[in-house]
Amino acid sequence: MQRGIWITRQVRARVQWTQGVRLRRLEYVLRPLLDAGLDAHTIAAELHSWMLTWRPARPAEYIRVQLARQASAEHTAAALETPECWDNDAVPGAFTAPRRDLVRSVLDGLAAGMARYSARQAEQGLDDLTDTAAASEMAAFLNITAWTGALA
Repeated sequence: MQRGIWITRQVRARVQWTQGVRLRRLEYVLRPLLDAGLDAHTIAAELHSWMLTWRPARPAEYIRVQLARQASAEHTAAALETPECWDNDAVPGAFTAPRRDLVRSVLDGLAAGMARYSARQAEQGLDDLTDTAAASEMAAFLNITAWTGALA
């Protein structure tokens, strides 16, 4: 606890908008950073990184809320990184699909959408300035025998 008070005293001296907060209260709201083993320089840099151009009316409450938001955001990001029930053994190899007919229908829909888009752009005079049409290139790409064989 003495270490926390000592570090908090240094932080309060470095961060102007925290200087009106009682030392014990500031140490209490900085506890997550102190428990993480951060030193006074790092904590002060964290508080300065919030780029406050104003002085909070209640700096301790502001710090508490900001740290809670950061913890919540980190928790959400960690939860989204790992899919639930992920089984590496059950995952098929790269670029394979369990339902090839679905993949083919998506690719066909993409080709049809590209053709409509190219036609609409041509009607508005915004078509490509090249000799080939994007829709015909997409159709040629989709009719490659390697794709047809893999998706059939």
